[in-house]
Amino acid sequence: MSQNVIATQKLFLNADKSELVPEGDKRAAFLFCVPGNEIRPDEHKRFGLIDGALPEKQAVKPKTAAETKPKAAAETKPAASAETKA
Repeated sequence: MSQNVIATQKLFLNADKSELVPEGDKRAAFLFCVPGNEIRPDEHKRFGLIDGALPEKQAVKPKTAAETKPKAAAETKPAASAETKA
């Protein structure tokens, strides 16, 4: 019988609980584990974890505030109004 593996990454289940996704993934719906939690060997194998974390190709770093901040719109000048002299 294999031993539990210690999680090294914060992981979430997607909405239908069929896939693990990293923190910051838009599909994350349910917290699965945080670093230091034990993961059963069957779950470790089912989700294809490597040493308690997702393989690098699946691991996505959360975007920083600068990356998620919308770009500033180009400045626009108000249209010149027609002035009428009375």
